[in-house]
Amino acid sequence: MSRKKSENPDRPPAGAAPPSASAFEPPHAASVSPLWQTIRSNWMIPLVLLLLWPANWLVHDSGAIDSYQRRIIMLVGVSMMLAVSLQLINGISGQFSLGHAGFMAVGAYLSAYPMRTYDPQNPMGLVAYFIALAAVVGITAGVLFAIFFLIRRSGRLHPVMPSLLLLIVGAWFLVDVARAAKYEMPPAHFVWSRSFALLVDLFDGILAVSLPVANNISTFMPAAARPTLSFLIVLIGGGLCAAVAGLVVGLPTLRLRGDYLAIATLGFAEIIRVVITNSAPLGRATGMSGIPRLANFGWVYGGVIVTILVVWRIARSAKGRNITAVREDEIAAAAIGIDPTRHKVLAFVVGAFLAGVAGGMFAHFSSYLNPQEFGFLRSVEIVVMVTLGGLGSISGAIITAIVLTTLPELLRGFAEWRMIVYAALLIGMMLLRPQGLMGSREIWDLIPRFARRRAPVPSPTTPEGGSNAPP
Repeated sequence: MSRKKSENPDRPPAGAAPPSASAFEPPHAASVSPLWQTIRSNWMIPLVLLLLWPANWLVHDSGAIDSYQRRIIMLVGVSMMLAVSLQLINGISGQFSLGHAGFMAVGAYLSAYPMRTYDPQNPMGLVAYFIALAAVVGITAGVLFAIFFLIRRSGRLHPVMPSLLLLIVGAWFLVDVARAAKYEMPPAHFVWSRSFALLVDLFDGILAVSLPVANNISTFMPAAARPTLSFLIVLIGGGLCAAVAGLVVGLPTLRLRGDYLAIATLGFAEIIRVVITNSAPLGRATGMSGIPRLANFGWVYGGVIVTILVVWRIARSAKGRNITAVREDEIAAAAIGIDPTRHKVLAFVVGAFLAGVAGGMFAHFSSYLNPQEFGFLRSVEIVVMVTLGGLGSISGAIITAIVLTTLPELLRGFAEWRMIVYAALLIGMMLLRPQGLMGSREIWDLIPRFARRRAPVPSPTTPEGGSNAPP
């Protein structure tokens, strides 16, 4: 007895080609280009950037805001950039950095020094400055890498040899620099000091050759656009210098975890501050003055928007998911093929770059830099902003950056009790909500979406796609 096959009207006939992917797309999807989809998805970004122009006029030119209020507004913007950039390191990647003020100092000084020393009407001259600096840093890094590589290879002779040689080289360096400081031109046997002098001569030689050529190229640019272009160049250059500093501290120390990593980054930040304090071109302990005041509301808050977008896109990208996986369980992430060190270094370098840009903004609206502004307390202040806002929450870091920057100014009327009230609020916040203000969520996740249309849930007693109506 033969059984008759049931016919399915939805099933394609035998021999027919399988349906293409476009058959499952909405009718209008094929007519929309990817470029237009990107523009439609990001239409608010150019709108917000466009609104910075009237806001800049209101803050600087309308007269409605005095200089003190204007400075607080600018400090809030810089704090937001620092907090969001540190959120990428401490919150999203799960590390614990206490050296963010050091990256800010690198960006601030290395963007302010060329703008103050060289002609702002020569943007290509500033590019030549950073190229010469990159050449000198590259040669120095290559020599140091070769030395440390040889020291590490000495472990094949005896396990104690690398530590012993490292101590000897460190002591030799300190004695060489200390004794060579007594001479205007150190003798030849001061190897380290003479090497530094040769690097300085190389830097000056590169600039002497490249500056006239750069000046000729800059003459073809519009005169009105040169200062703006110069400012953009020094911001990017200072950020790249901070990123290199983040790479230098990241590669050897990111194998550490928790408190050990915090101590290593704190020590690195203090080294940067001490080097700046003893550097004559950077003003030593008296600080650097005469910096052109080029950063305004539009520049600072444009940097805030770019910082938020960069961190947000990284956190929601495939790389960001890998970084989050390393944060949650480093061993499990390595077991599925994710390189923990590479992703940690990526977060560290990007966060250091954004902190360097924030430092450049700070330098060019305050027009004066003091090494004490980039000490341990500044790093702790940024960490407090990230922790109170909630680790992993970008909007939480923004809110706490605004509150913790303006709160000390609002409490200035209580001069004797200002810091006590400030500390009491911080302690109360940590006791009542230890996970931070926003936890790991964003503020827009808490807004109910009343307009969202939800598909009807089928009844458990009704087959999927069926109805409750009787046949």
